[in-house]
Amino acid sequence: MNIFIIAQGQYGYNAGCYHYTKHLTSLGHKIIYLCNDYHLEKVEVPNVKVIYVDEPNSIKWRLRFSKLIKPILKENKIDVVLYEYYKCCFLNAHLFGKKSTILDVRTGDVAKNKLKRLFFNWLIKFESFFFSHTITLSESLAKKLKFKDGSYDIVTLGADIFEDAPKQYDDINLLYVGTLKQRDIHKTIQGLVKFMKERPQAKCHYDIIGFGTPEEESYIGDLIKKHNLGGIVEFHGRINYEFLKPYFKRANVGVAFVPMTPYYDCQPSTKIYEYVLSGLYCIATNTYENKLAVDSRNGILCDDNADSFAKALIEYHDSDRSKLNSDEIRNSMKKYMWSNVVSGQLIPTFENVCK
Repeated sequence: MNIFIIAQGQYGYNAGCYHYTKHLTSLGHKIIYLCNDYHLEKVEVPNVKVIYVDEPNSIKWRLRFSKLIKPILKENKIDVVLYEYYKCCFLNAHLFGKKSTILDVRTGDVAKNKLKRLFFNWLIKFESFFFSHTITLSESLAKKLKFKDGSYDIVTLGADIFEDAPKQYDDINLLYVGTLKQRDIHKTIQGLVKFMKERPQAKCHYDIIGFGTPEEESYIGDLIKKHNLGGIVEFHGRINYEFLKPYFKRANVGVAFVPMTPYYDCQPSTKIYEYVLSGLYCIATNTYENKLAVDSRNGILCDDNADSFAKALIEYHDSDRSKLNSDEIRNSMKKYMWSNVVSGQLIPTFENVCK
C-alpha cells in the first residue's frame, strides 16, 4: 500500500505518526510524508520519503502544503491519505478528489477558555465531514467531539518497549517525558520536596524531559535552585524520541501528570503506555482515561496537586515494592504495543476505507 501522510509537526517528533510509519514500512508499505521543517535533527526511516516545508509562518506553510499536495498525488500512486488534523485542513480536502482520505484527530481543543474550546471542537467535527473517514484515540474523545456513529474508528495510543531488562524498585527514580505546556509539572517537583521531608531516608532522582514556554521552563529551573535539588531533579529540555532509552533504563517510576479538567479528561496519556511497557510503575493523575489504563498491577492515581503527588510517592515508598515485577507490569499493556496497534487497528481501517 502507498500511503501519503500530511502532518504539521516535523517528522520524528510526533510519536503517533512516527510509529505509524516505522511499523507500516516494516510490513512492506511505502510512505510519503509531508511536514514542516523546524530545523530539528532529521530522522530517517527506510521507505519513508519525507518532504519538508521550510515556512514557519502559519499562513505560508498552509499555502505551501496546498501547492505541494497536487504534484505529489500526480507523481505517485497513492492508495490512502492520512491527514493529521490542524485547523482549517479541510481547505485542502478538494485536492484529493476521489482518493480515500482519513482525518487523524489526536486531541480535542485544550484552550482554557470554554467558548474557544466549544468553537474549536465544533470546527474539528465540521472539518471531519470533508474526509472519507476519521480516526481518534478514544470513545470518550469521539463522544466529546460528537462524531457520528460509523464515521470514525478508534486507533488507540501505543508504545514501544524502550527497556526490556528486569527492573529494581529499591530507590525512586522518576521520569517525566512530554510537553510542559499547560501540564503544571512544577507541582510534581513541589510534591517531591514534600515527600523528601516526610521520608528523608528515601533515595530519589527525577529526570524531566520536554519543553514548554520560556516561562514554564524557567520556573522549573527556579524551583530546582530554590530547593537545592541539583543532582536530584534534572531538567533536560527537548530530547528526540530515538535518544530516550538511557532515561527509561535508569527510571523505575513514570510520571503521567495532566491537569484534571474536562478538556483533558478524555485524552489518554501516551506516556502511560511508554512507561508501563518499559516496566516502569506509573504515577498518573486521576482523569477518566487514565483510570482506564492504570490499575494496581502497574501504577497509582493521584490528584493534580503537589500534596496528592507527595501522598502517592509516600504510598509507593511504603508499599512492599519487592512484590513488583517488571514483566507483569509490561504484560498489563501488551496489546498497546505499536506493532499491535498498527497491525490490528490502523491497517484494517486503511483497508476498509480503501474498499
